[in-house]
Amino acid sequence: MAITMAQVKPRYALIASGVIISAAALTAGPVVAVETQISPQIRTSTYAYQIDEFGTDGTDDGVAVVISPSIALSLTSKVLQTRFSWQHESLFYEDSQRENRSYDEFDFNNILSLFDDRLTWGVNARNSYQVRNTRSGIFNDKITAGGDLSEVTSYGSFLNLATARYSDLDAALRLEYNHSEYDQPDNDDGLPAFDNDSYRAGLLLASRDRSSTMFWRLEGAVGKTQRQQLRDYNNRVAQAIFGVPLSSRLSLIGRGSYEYTDNNNFYQNEFSSYGAGLELKLGRVSWVNVSVNRSTTERFEEEDEENTYWATEFYLAPSRRTSIEGAYDRRYFGRTANVAGQYNIRALTVRLNVTDTVQTQTSLDRELTDLGIFVCPEGAVEVTDCFRPPNANYTPQPGESYQQVFDVGLELDQELVLRRSASFALGYTKRRLSVNLLLNATDIEYVERNQEQTSLSVSLRTGWRFSERSSVNASLRVYQIDYQFANRKDDNILMSVGYDMTLSEHSELSLSLRRTERNSSIDSFTASENRAWLTYIYNF
Repeated sequence: MAITMAQVKPRYALIASGVIISAAALTAGPVVAVETQISPQIRTSTYAYQIDEFGTDGTDDGVAVVISPSIALSLTSKVLQTRFSWQHESLFYEDSQRENRSYDEFDFNNILSLFDDRLTWGVNARNSYQVRNTRSGIFNDKITAGGDLSEVTSYGSFLNLATARYSDLDAALRLEYNHSEYDQPDNDDGLPAFDNDSYRAGLLLASRDRSSTMFWRLEGAVGKTQRQQLRDYNNRVAQAIFGVPLSSRLSLIGRGSYEYTDNNNFYQNEFSSYGAGLELKLGRVSWVNVSVNRSTTERFEEEDEENTYWATEFYLAPSRRTSIEGAYDRRYFGRTANVAGQYNIRALTVRLNVTDTVQTQTSLDRELTDLGIFVCPEGAVEVTDCFRPPNANYTPQPGESYQQVFDVGLELDQELVLRRSASFALGYTKRRLSVNLLLNATDIEYVERNQEQTSLSVSLRTGWRFSERSSVNASLRVYQIDYQFANRKDDNILMSVGYDMTLSEHSELSLSLRRTERNSSIDSFTASENRAWLTYIYNF
């Protein structure tokens, strides 16, 4: 008897294990009601484009035909949420400068929740194509710049354990693993092929009600990122706070923090602080505190630094629709600020986020900007495929679902960075009009090579629904990126407009126009593109 052994790639094994365990959970014990949706689709598009690059005679003209079958599967029950989508794209060119290409992409998410959400287990996997280095063009895509795209594959899993919501003790344990692979594109983008493994464990112990007479909170996390091309990065962090009441609204607080980072090279930092202050309760759930603290910072081959500073934390929720929380404190790299706020009414949603973090760029890909709740069709891959619900009582139609939409940072590198970001998102929907605005400012410091990059961006998307069968949309995205280490600054603009029409219960048609421009301080990077395309979609 001959035995044949085949190596199974981890990402596919992870998907298979998620499906098998989920199926077992649904079939074991009492019968669990499962809502299943399968949505096959075929999309065909014809593109005409014209590219003008600095220093070249004439324009780069061409035509591309894209045939794209796809399928989306969702399983939803009281304990399980599974989503899987797969899409194939075949590109055929009438263009002597480009060769025919094909792409396969998939996205898998599986979350199993048991014991009233006290045990949650998740598995995810994804394969896509994207730009890793924005200097080659942040709006490059499969149609005209497939050679600049890197194939990105990631998979991971997490496990959450938590106490019941009615428990006086708020305790949670989270274990997480993520793997990312980034292949080198056909055109050299200055980055090698690499893969990273990220491990993280976090623990929380706290009193459930902060408005009680005495409260306390202990939390900590340890993490490790294994980098193929660079040294591994390790970090540990812990924080503690306790409060003793002086009156019904005023408490004396004590606090402390500890943080350690090490890339096994020169970026080694150890930070500790302790302090005391006052916390004022503002109503049933809102509070604000101020403290005076003493800190010690130890850096690699540098003298220890001691500081006395003030810090504040706050949580304000004047109504069910409005909340803002944040902190102004200190870490080993200096002052740190975090703010997260939201405001929701029937037609308007506002989000505000201010963060800073030290991590590899590949890990930052999972730290996203919250844009709010949108309604998305099955298999949607861009926010432009989704829309704000017209009212709070909107019921998703067959094939639609509510999804939390996020904005992802641009760069995808394995280097260690200090990333400071501030973003403001606004969504407005009333009757036939929808408007979504995102403002973002980001500063990235490459700590291992002492270089810096800043970016400012504005994204605006509007839509107007003429009827149930037709609508028009327009978008504007403006990025200004300053590559300080390369003495280069780019102004990038994308403008597009489209008309969508539903032909029947199963078919849709759309016509789109797009203009992109890149004006660079280095003339050789200046370029522009005009594009028009017609798309037909058939849903089986």
